[in-house]
Amino acid sequence: MHLKDSEVDAACHYIRRHMDTYSWWPKEAPGEAKREFELMCGTALSLNVWCDRWLDAGQCKKLEKSVRG
Repeated sequence: MHLKDSEVDAACHYIRRHMDTYSWWPKEAPGEAKREFELMCGTALSLNVWCDRWLDAGQCKKLEKSVRG
């Protein structure tokens, strides 16, 4: 994932919306992923690390498409 600082707010909104809507999102350990997300959503650098760890390729593509339109 290569989110820019200007995309962090939109990306965090997208991720939070998906976590609220789908209890299983992301697929691996969603509870742990949610806790870690709250710690890592502040900067593009840390959010990119979170995305690389928790999202699969398809989820990353959908996030990028949503953020970049």
